[in-house]
Amino acid sequence: MMKRSIKVAMLLCVVAVLLGVLSLKTVGAKAAPSNWRVSQNRFSSNTCKWSVVPSLNGNSNSALSGVATVSANDVWAVGGSGSQLGAGYTLIEHWNGTQWQVVTSPSPDLYNTLTGVAAVSASNVWAVGWHANGSTTQTLIEHWNGTQWSVVTSPSPASINNELYGVAAVSASDVWAVGFLSTNTATGAVDQTLVEHWNGTNWSVVKSSNPGSGSDHLAGVAAVSSNNVWTVGNYANSDGSGGTLAEHWNGTSWSVVKSPSPGSGGDLTGVSAVSASNVWAVGYTSINSTLQTLTEHWNGTSWQVVKSSNVGQHPSFWAVAAISASNVWAVGSDGTNTKFNQTLTERWNGKQWSVVASPSPGSFNTQLLSVAAASTTDVWAVGVADSNTLTEHYHC
Repeated sequence: MMKRSIKVAMLLCVVAVLLGVLSLKTVGAKAAPSNWRVSQNRFSSNTCKWSVVPSLNGNSNSALSGVATVSANDVWAVGGSGSQLGAGYTLIEHWNGTQWQVVTSPSPDLYNTLTGVAAVSASNVWAVGWHANGSTTQTLIEHWNGTQWSVVTSPSPASINNELYGVAAVSASDVWAVGFLSTNTATGAVDQTLVEHWNGTNWSVVKSSNPGSGSDHLAGVAAVSSNNVWTVGNYANSDGSGGTLAEHWNGTSWSVVKSPSPGSGGDLTGVSAVSASNVWAVGYTSINSTLQTLTEHWNGTSWQVVKSSNVGQHPSFWAVAAISASNVWAVGSDGTNTKFNQTLTERWNGKQWSVVASPSPGSFNTQLLSVAAASTTDVWAVGVADSNTLTEHYHC
């Protein structure tokens, strides 16, 4: 198991290795290269498809890791600009119905990144991630009040790493953020799940379960109600075994709910809920030393694997958005002989998962890392294309 969500690790490693260590002076907006600027298509009433919509970059390597919709004309995307090995800055962009624009956001440390975003309303949006100045990382939570983004104090209880990857909002006074922390032990550093809660006044750590004897991580969170919240990730044992991890909040405590781990090294990277008895989680697993997509469904009683399509050489899902019982999107990436990664989008129609064509404008690394829907025919996915932000829109 990797210490961090594989989607972020793959992104950062590719940027660091292929493009080198770069530093930034500002997070001024810079348009994506014209060779993959594809205008939003105007489709006929019975044709829907994915297309690239121009988005902005910081002054150097840029990527978007989270997206949330308030309405068709109010969409937020968050990520980072720079390198984890050098200087890095938060990157927040807003869709106003016509174009993406960079909105100024704080970067309190040498390295800063945002990995997830959730919207309560047009004037109440949360973004989470982490920041670092040296060998340790601290949680980073930022809030939009309708006028500006500001840092909100959040706990960093561990001595080494404290990182947040997912956020979900029930209401203005009920918001959850999840990730992992690392602490030193007699046998070395150990990763454990990290769950934090906003009660309308402050963020606090809420005790969560750690079933693995090695390391445990949380990558995504979804809320049905105040007493029904799901978070997913992975666990690892000291002997190298491990698998998927699903935990549930019943209004009082977090507890592990058994989830399938087909193959070896299964990891759930995203979760989304239609209702209390209809929840989807996605990720990847390794079968015969080959990565494959993994989709699991909660029917109100148990988690079960649902067959999904596998294309390319190492298909993986990074995020999921459930619109209805018969309309769910999963996004990620897969490889080919000529590209390290290309986008992967699949849709659940109530009966089966099937691949839906999506653009892959990058030359060596193109991934979709998050997805959110404003409506059935208005869906956004964000990620990275080489060293540039990537926003794709499904529209009719």
